[in-house]
Amino acid sequence: MDSPSHSRRSPPWYYGWNIVGVCVLSQVAVSGLTVGPFSLFLHGWSVQLHSPISTFTLGFSAFGLITALLAPLAGVCADRYPSRYLFGGGLLVMALFCVALSFATASWQIVVLYALPNSFAAAFAALIPANAVVSRWFTGRLGLALGLTALGQGLPGIIFPPIIAAVMPGLGWRMIWRIGGLVAGLIVLPVVFWVLRDRPAERDGATYLTSGGAAPLHHAHRGADLSWRDFLRRRNFWLLVAIFLVLIAGQLGTAPNLAPIIASHGLSEEDAGGLLALLNLSLLTSTLAVGMLSDRFGSRLPLVGLAFASAAGSVLIALGASLPFIGLGTVFIGLSAGFWPLLATTAAAEFGVTNAGRAFGLVTSFLPLVALAPFVIAKTEEATGSYVPGLSVLAVLSLLGGMAYLLLMREPRSAEAVSAGRDGSGSASDG
Repeated sequence: MDSPSHSRRSPPWYYGWNIVGVCVLSQVAVSGLTVGPFSLFLHGWSVQLHSPISTFTLGFSAFGLITALLAPLAGVCADRYPSRYLFGGGLLVMALFCVALSFATASWQIVVLYALPNSFAAAFAALIPANAVVSRWFTGRLGLALGLTALGQGLPGIIFPPIIAAVMPGLGWRMIWRIGGLVAGLIVLPVVFWVLRDRPAERDGATYLTSGGAAPLHHAHRGADLSWRDFLRRRNFWLLVAIFLVLIAGQLGTAPNLAPIIASHGLSEEDAGGLLALLNLSLLTSTLAVGMLSDRFGSRLPLVGLAFASAAGSVLIALGASLPFIGLGTVFIGLSAGFWPLLATTAAAEFGVTNAGRAFGLVTSFLPLVALAPFVIAKTEEATGSYVPGLSVLAVLSLLGGMAYLLLMREPRSAEAVSAGRDGSGSASDG
């Protein structure tokens, strides 16, 4: 245990917050052009490359699928290799991807670029390695740190679309992508590479390395290495996968279809634009709030609350007859999408910080099971003439998933419990 004199020598600013900052910066660079503003480029691509818009959406779908398949490998690398090299490599690939896309002369080139190098950059320079390295720097206020880290997923969707919409007529889409590549490669990459460190040292202090205040700095290494079999034998792992799937299905089924759902209620495009902004604002608010809640109450109850919010949001969006009801449903869906820091804190608590990257990557690798949720919801509406059946199924799944997680999930009661009993037979607190 650290002595009082050591505690007094702790620096006034904990370097772990710098780690959080560059992790957010890297995620913004990775998804700033590729995700939030994606639809803004579709018209220009379609006109100049003489292909239907649906062709380019295939690239986006392949991007999500391949990123999920890369997630376990990214998790392994995040736990075993220096983070600056993972982030540096991912950002370098992102810079080259942006520049290459700006020279595309055929639609298939954009599809392939989105599917391959973009997926690599998203896997190795975004949320999975970010959660792993932040988990090694924090125990006290880990939820807050991971919540702030996950803001890198939502901020680009608010910041970049209006900027790109404003400059697109003057610059054109090719120049925008070239500028994005130069910024990622010449500004963001050097900053991230220079700031990132894998673990705290003595000079960084120990203020945030236990929930109680001071602790030995070797805490960042706590937890025995687990095999893939150890993960798959844990009941809590499968419960985490289940709650992840119902939450991501609720998000994928509603958010991409929100504009046509709103139109089906007789509302205007201006209403749709306002609700999309409200959706992203709710997501950012939730991401930060649930991180702080997990520090106080653990991750179990916040995850259950988000599942119930997803169910309520689906029902209100499906049945709402006026803008206020649909707006409230949109807020609930946005709130339910802030689950990423809770997945990370649960993985760190259940499997130890040395296995957090692999656990998080393995959980998210199940995303392909629900990747077709947007298509299924849209196809159901085409077959039935209504979004109510599809959204009702999402609501029921979210409700059942939340109830199952509430009744069956048991969180480790202490960090010591996480370190003990790592025999793969169940949760550290099972039994």
